[in-house]
Amino acid sequence: MSYNTPDLSSVLATLSALSNQSQPQAQAHPQHQQPYTTNKNTQNVPEDDTDTYEPSETINPLTPSPNIPHPKPQAHPQHPKPPTFHLPNTSTITTWPPALKSIMRTLSTNEDLQRKIRFLIQRQHDHERQWWAGREALVRKQKARVEKKKELDAVLRSVGAPVDEKEISTAEEDRAELTNYDLKVYKASKQMADAMTGELRTLQIPFFSIKQSLVLDSAGSAHLPGIGRDELAVLRRRMLELLQDFCKE
Repeated sequence: MSYNTPDLSSVLATLSALSNQSQPQAQAHPQHQQPYTTNKNTQNVPEDDTDTYEPSETINPLTPSPNIPHPKPQAHPQHPKPPTFHLPNTSTITTWPPALKSIMRTLSTNEDLQRKIRFLIQRQHDHERQWWAGREALVRKQKARVEKKKELDAVLRSVGAPVDEKEISTAEEDRAELTNYDLKVYKASKQMADAMTGELRTLQIPFFSIKQSLVLDSAGSAHLPGIGRDELAVLRRRMLELLQDFCKE
């Protein structure tokens, strides 16, 4: 009985390459990474085991000039700088009609403000795209682990070597890894939302620049002027939708 004997040097080279690729690099402690920058190419997401696609642990409030399309990562968090253009005081507005009147008047006469808001919105969308691309890269990496092990097992069988039947990672472990990534994204997105709120407060955007003394745990009344937290959240979302529609390119 005759058969083709595999070339030993080729088998050893293949084994070496596959075994190096197939070992997951579990990290006992997550690495802190630099915040994402908006000029990063989200299409070229790494798929190796370095986990460089993971969301940043911090989102720094960045306040570059409105005419700069891509921000630079800051070494330390900074407070939003006051704008160089004039803005009305909107800290006492608690209802939609005066807020709408104020923001439309300001936006229609202030192109610098439009560019600044457009920049903030674009930065948020860039982060969101990067986080989603990172999640897809993680899913691809999990699938690649299985395929690499199959290739390694096939080479081992071809030379009669014992094969480890244990899975590299179980479905539960993969789900836990995805859940951990999603939690990091949630933390980063919350930090980004807080940074955005600070920027909009500095720009005197109605409902974001409101005095804290006017924000109540429940809805205001004739005897107690102000606005409830739930209503304020609704009006802020409504204002953000208006800003996106008005400032979109």
